[in-house]
Amino acid sequence: MSKFQLIELWFSDLLAAAAPVLSDVERNEIQRFIDVGEYGLALEVAVDIYAEEKKVTSPAVIALIERLAEAMDVEAMPLLQRLAGRSSSHGINRQ
Repeated sequence: MSKFQLIELWFSDLLAAAAPVLSDVERNEIQRFIDVGEYGLALEVAVDIYAEEKKVTSPAVIALIERLAEAMDVEAMPLLQRLAGRSSSHGINRQ
């Protein structure tokens, strides 16, 4: 499986894990960026939605965001810090 296929698979997993929290409109907004290969923007939008709308993130969503950031060579910590206090698992405490 190529790196891009893996990233798309993880985005699919992210959208599935986020389904109970994100609206159809929010998921579609993220999906539009995925569809055109703008993975960095898709990840930013996902984090923005969670942070700005004060949505609670599950451990699965946090793990997928971290995995996607790593796969795309994006610094994960700033993304995760924006989600701090929004986790359903007592916050994000990574070093």
